Amino acid sequence: MAYDSNSPEDTTVPEKIRENFRALKEDKIVAADSATTADSATTAESCTGNAVTATKLATTVNINGVSFDGSADIVISQVGGKDIATTDDIVVTFDGGHFLDTDGYQKLSNGFIVQWGVLKDVSLNQIFHSVTFPLEFPTSAFNVQATISMTTIVSGAIAPVVKDIGLTGFSVAGDHVFDSNTGNIYWLAIGL
Repeated sequence: MAYDSNSPEDTTVPEKIRENFRALKEDKIVAADSATTADSATTAESCTGNAVTATKLATTVNINGVSFDGSADIVISQVGGKDIATTDDIVVTFDGGHFLDTDGYQKLSNGFIVQWGVLKDVSLNQIFHSVTFPLEFPTSAFNVQATISMTTIVSGAIAPVVKDIGLTGFSVAGDHVFDSNTGNIYWLAIGL
């Protein structure tokens, strides 16, 4: 029902009800006692109830299974798929620990570890060089790959040879015999 300003005022209706009808005429929410419009409530002091002092949600909610009431930050892990046997979510967070340097590692929260490093200015002949992983693999080293980098090109290919892969390290050498050629051997290891 629309407000009709030409209708006579009903003086038999209590004053507070008349104020509310006047507020409806202006399409504004008002306090009946003061007829202050919501447009004038520009500060928290103008608010009433817990809106003035609220520091957390009145009702706690769950966000991705983590309880949240607004009073503290939450950390949400990313779901990486479903476990085939149990159909449970597999939760994967990126950083389970790391050491980011020339010789370093990155652990994932599921136990998977990637490690890397370089042997600088080493002989590239068939002498094996020992490498110690920055972090011992708790269970198994699945694979170690190596690459040779030389400043002087020599005839014939030089491929790295890796042996004695264990939880704490491995050995690596070049596969040819050269008198004085040196270079860098870069390596990458993957395991659990």
